Amino acid sequence: MRGRYAAMSAQSVEDLLAAGDYAAAARAARDGGDFGRAAELYERIWEFRAAADCARAAGDMPRALRNAIDARDETLVRELIDALVSADEAGARAAIDALAARRRWAAAAEIAERIGDIDRAIELFRHAHRDVDAARLLEQIGRDRDAGQLLERLVAHGGDEAELAPAHLALGRLLARRLQHDDAIAHLQRAARHPTTRAAARRQLIVELAALGLRDAARDVLVATRAEDGANLPATLDAALDALRDAAAAPASAARAGDPSQLIGGRYRTVSLLGAGGSGRVFLATDEVTGRRVAVKLLNAAPARGRDAYARFAREAQIARALHHPNLVEILDFSVDQGYLVMEYLSGGSLAQHLAPKLAEPRVRRMALDILAGLELAHRRNIVHRDIKPPNIFFDARGTAKLGDFGVAHLLDLGATQTGGLIGTLAYMSPEQITGAPLTFAADLYALGVTLYQALTGRLPFVGPDFVAQHLGEPPPRASEIAPDLGSRWDAILARLLEKNPADRFDSVDALRRAIAALPPASAAPLVLPRAPRREADDAPREAPPATTRVAQPGDDAPRYAFDTLLDRTATSTLRRAVDRALDRSVILEQFDAPLSPAAEARLFALARGGGPYLQRALAYDRAKALAVFEAPAGAPLASALAGGPLSPRAVARLVKRLARAVVPLHRAATAHGAVSPASIVIDDHGYPTLLVAGHVTPPPDAVPADDVAAIIALACEAAGAVATDGDALVDALAGHLSPPEQSALRLLATPRAGDDLYALADALEIAVLEREMRR
Repeated sequence: MRGRYAAMSAQSVEDLLAAGDYAAAARAARDGGDFGRAAELYERIWEFRAAADCARAAGDMPRALRNAIDARDETLVRELIDALVSADEAGARAAIDALAARRRWAAAAEIAERIGDIDRAIELFRHAHRDVDAARLLEQIGRDRDAGQLLERLVAHGGDEAELAPAHLALGRLLARRLQHDDAIAHLQRAARHPTTRAAARRQLIVELAALGLRDAARDVLVATRAEDGANLPATLDAALDALRDAAAAPASAARAGDPSQLIGGRYRTVSLLGAGGSGRVFLATDEVTGRRVAVKLLNAAPARGRDAYARFAREAQIARALHHPNLVEILDFSVDQGYLVMEYLSGGSLAQHLAPKLAEPRVRRMALDILAGLELAHRRNIVHRDIKPPNIFFDARGTAKLGDFGVAHLLDLGATQTGGLIGTLAYMSPEQITGAPLTFAADLYALGVTLYQALTGRLPFVGPDFVAQHLGEPPPRASEIAPDLGSRWDAILARLLEKNPADRFDSVDALRRAIAALPPASAAPLVLPRAPRREADDAPREAPPATTRVAQPGDDAPRYAFDTLLDRTATSTLRRAVDRALDRSVILEQFDAPLSPAAEARLFALARGGGPYLQRALAYDRAKALAVFEAPAGAPLASALAGGPLSPRAVARLVKRLARAVVPLHRAATAHGAVSPASIVIDDHGYPTLLVAGHVTPPPDAVPADDVAAIIALACEAAGAVATDGDALVDALAGHLSPPEQSALRLLATPRAGDDLYALADALEIAVLEREMRR
């Protein structure tokens, strides 16, 4: 009976369609139980609410959601989203696709984030112009550099203060985590101007100002913050700093409790505990972004953590950022707020693990030369390590020694006395360190002498228990007396290293290195590093170093710019893309064949001073090397975008407006770009252009601002699909293509001759385009 009714309904639907009565046909299909067909027919007559009900009855929830959106029934939209997301992951992804299809990017992004599809969420947040949320997720997965660039771009474009305040706050926090305190403060001060971000920005400002030693300013901010939110912060600055740092460190507290399966910093999955001390623990972890094994040092959470421990931890992060050498433990990432430091994992273990009871002499000699190479770089940067000892010397899989743990390192201030009590480990501490006398590099040589003595003989030169009296007043026994098989080769070197008076020790790392290199060879076992305690993860494949990395020689600084790739060759220069190791970002290097002329230098400096968001920024210039450094903008050449067909009128008008802003600084400096073309413009995924300067530092001798204007209008005509003609008719062609003929006001505009004039024209064009769209 039901089948016959369905057949009759089907016949009725077809008859009604043939008669052109779609509404009746849709109702007939619905009444006959053919809900899918009914939804389709309701869609054809734009009755989206009925279509949503039928699609839902048919079990096609994504289709129901699309129709509910089209019907603008927000209650039904929320109901359908909840049903899809609560069903399973497939349902959630269907909801994401349905929302994205209707350009509801933000709602789709929030669901993607909820189900853990972070990459998709980032993409959708960017489509929704919620760049602060996209940056937050980029940070979460460890892409701090991308997050910073996105936020920098956002604040550079300008806009309403209420919209920019969260971006300034996020960028300030990110820069604070990277220890770029000055820049962080600038952005936090901007965020503090707006009521929605004022409280959070002020709290971070207290920490940043104190980090720079501006304690009076930090107190002023604390007083202002307490006046609005007094009960939540202590009254004294030091107590407030502790409270703020503890709050920032809370997300990592679970991992600090010892759970080996925690995710730290959004990307480091702990595997096992490598070691622990009074101030923190070190875990073996896997970087879930790169797959690389790393070591993660976690500072203990409050209340065990004091200000001194925190300051040492922050100091280690700051110093390690500035030191890059094959014989220093490489720092890969850190967060001072969350209290973690990510280092390369060295599978060979520490020297302390291999003193059983001593090392063969050839291994000690090789280790000493390795450590001296890294230590020399630190000393050249005026850094005294202050805690050289076996637990702070590590070995990689090939047996190369590396010095680590700069947590108590001291930025040398010659003539200054030490404060704050004993810093270091007493058994390895120099006499001047014990007494608090002014420190020099000789303190590190003393500690290295104690370490070498122990490695060669199997015992310390002073065995305690009164280390202070022994270091200050007793001479150490000769190494050959403790280890007769060693002979007397090392006696003179060790005795000089362990002199009580710093002036009687070696006067430099280089002098000690020459003395060790001159030692006669010993007939001993070959240089083979004993295995470190075996761990299950040691069987994982090892990551090979990049083939393009130049390895610095002992005592040599690693190059600042690495992994360079040839981009182009001009008549006067070579362009390469590289990574700035100091700032961890991509840059464009322009190596000139000859030093720049004074006029070209003046132009480059004008670019560095006056560049805006749409003109490629000049970052640095090394006159001695004739090398200019530029930002590496994201995106593809405009020529590639134009290959896909004409742009919309609004997009063209905005492109002209932004390119006008790009050339304004040049024209105001009485110069011109001289090479504006689709090939010299990069455009990103959101339509923002960057006019390239690299490769065009020296303009054609006859270039004038009017040439830039004409070139921009010509490429705008090309982008719009207009017919480009010569002379003033070019402007008319573009205006006529983008705006209605009756917009006579555009005809009254003078032909632009400079960037400011072009901007006025582009502004008028954009208004005309918007008016035309509103009339449609």
